[in-house]
Amino acid sequence: MKEKKLGAKVKDLVSSVKTHWTTPPEGRYVPYKEIAAYSVGGIGVKFVIYTAWYIGLSATSLLAGSALGLKNGDLVKLTMIATVIGIFLVPLRGMIIDNTRSSKGKFRPYLLYTGIPSGILLTGFAFLPFESMSYNQKLWALFITYELLQLCYPFYDQAYTTLVQVMSPNSTERADVITISTFIYSLAPTILGFLVPILAGFTGGLEHINAYRIIMPIFGIGGALIGLFSYTGTKERIIVAKDYTPKVPFFKGIGAGIQNKYQWARSITGWLILLQGGIGSVTTWYFYYGIKDVLGLSTQQQGVLNGTLTTILGAAATPAMLLAPLLIRKVGKRNLFIIYILGTTVSMIGMFLFIKQIWVLFAFTWLRGFFTTFTLITDGAMNADVLDYQQYKTGERLEGLMAQFVTFIGTFIGMGITYLTNTVLMQNTYGLTNNYDDLYKASFREPISKGMILLAIVGYVLSLIPFITMYTLTEEDHEGHIGVLKIRAALEDYATGALSAGQLEEAKQIYTGALTQLKELEAQLPAATGKEKRQIQRMIKGLQIIKDEKNRFDDPAMQRRVEKAKALLSHTVEELYGISEPTMDRYNTAKAMDESTKAAAKAKAQAMREASKELDRFHKKAYNYIQARKLVKQLEYYTHWETIFESESAAAEA
Repeated sequence: MKEKKLGAKVKDLVSSVKTHWTTPPEGRYVPYKEIAAYSVGGIGVKFVIYTAWYIGLSATSLLAGSALGLKNGDLVKLTMIATVIGIFLVPLRGMIIDNTRSSKGKFRPYLLYTGIPSGILLTGFAFLPFESMSYNQKLWALFITYELLQLCYPFYDQAYTTLVQVMSPNSTERADVITISTFIYSLAPTILGFLVPILAGFTGGLEHINAYRIIMPIFGIGGALIGLFSYTGTKERIIVAKDYTPKVPFFKGIGAGIQNKYQWARSITGWLILLQGGIGSVTTWYFYYGIKDVLGLSTQQQGVLNGTLTTILGAAATPAMLLAPLLIRKVGKRNLFIIYILGTTVSMIGMFLFIKQIWVLFAFTWLRGFFTTFTLITDGAMNADVLDYQQYKTGERLEGLMAQFVTFIGTFIGMGITYLTNTVLMQNTYGLTNNYDDLYKASFREPISKGMILLAIVGYVLSLIPFITMYTLTEEDHEGHIGVLKIRAALEDYATGALSAGQLEEAKQIYTGALTQLKELEAQLPAATGKEKRQIQRMIKGLQIIKDEKNRFDDPAMQRRVEKAKALLSHTVEELYGISEPTMDRYNTAKAMDESTKAAAKAKAQAMREASKELDRFHKKAYNYIQARKLVKQLEYYTHWETIFESESAAAEA
């Protein structure tokens, strides 16, 4: 009976994929073909990212420490220099992403323009003549290549990771796409983990540069070519009005993002988890160096077993990714993240207690990998929810600035943790400098590993405090935010004459449906108890967000904003800024251009860029004035809420 049910489910799934290969199912936005392109492209993207990680400024890197023979102290100094440079690169990267306005989208262009250069840089580095280079030449070659990569692959990584957050406005669908794509692109680290040690075993091991002359061309350039699928086969869908959108000035964006309490909750939690920075080295120390020592293996046997064990560790992700979407539906993203923290902490305690038994240690390391996989699903999904909340609160999503601002702060925290981990603990306390062969000895390997594990446990335990107390965003709240964003976009597009078919009617149904459901739930609440009561209360809170949108401008704080805006608008642009406002004629003409052929689309894109530049210059200088005018216009839309929703929807759609 069970086999028949399973067979029927598989048959239904295959039928659904065929039916909705190019057209999404009802209530969804992303067809299966697009999910497949994003997922397969992700394998290539992750090949590039994981290969780039070999070029790290850390003694725990086999390339930097063993293959090039660079000292831990020198690498720490370079890390500090790189951190200072990153202080300027990180916010610049955020501003560039947030102000990207291309016919290709906001994130997709970076999948096209930054992957191949990353692969070329990696390959070029591997073939430098290290055999004849001095110590300082090797040191600076590593540093310069590392910095050049910072101009490419972080854009590449963020573009891919964030793209899924704008492929659908539906939070559940986003989580499903993240689950499917993560399941597929997790093949990348599995393939790398299996093949790299085996290939390295035939070229002298990962402690020798020849191994990287095979690894980097295959997975660097080859990965970038596969990654193009995620560019060619995807589409961005952000809920915004269709009118011209001005660029966000850097400090204005920072000021808006800094007020997002959920971003702070996630950031502080992440900064505390950074204390686990050294625990990843334990896997290398025990299952690369340790297995050769404990089991008495040759270099080739070491490579094969390391590849096998790494593959098994990577396989921990498979059951976690299959469970993640089910658990999200059952307990929500927030609670799943808490399960991840608790499960990982228990796993690390097991690693600490059983570090002398290598196979028990391996089992707890596998278990840690199982729990940490949950974050591959929850992080992207929660980040998208936080950005939707940001757009709900301020009208701007700020993907780039939001991410880069907290990264900017995290850079200093990371610098301190790197110093603590690499210098205070590894070097000064446990004596790891360039004596990497000592890691083959249990007497050296065990104390340093226990120190890294203990520090990670402390970080995870502390991280629970800000997450539980500050991150209170529920699935129901997010549904309310999305409903409001659709209503606002419909109202603005109604005013500018840019409505899509069915758009205003959908917004009306969201609002009236929320009122109806809210009334039903409020009637059920007195009789409900326990879990059912808590669920109803969460649903009421989410629906209340939609209901309250009608009276958005009755809020005292909003009324003060409106008065301030009206005072600013009592002056002319010329009086305030000494400039004249350009008309929208040039932009609208460019927007109406034909794009039926490749040449026409290119000409339209160029015309749009030129028209936008003129508007951007004005909006940058008169940003406050433009925002004030936008707010007063919104007030006008909301004043006529009843008229627009009840009288105009049918006429507008006709």
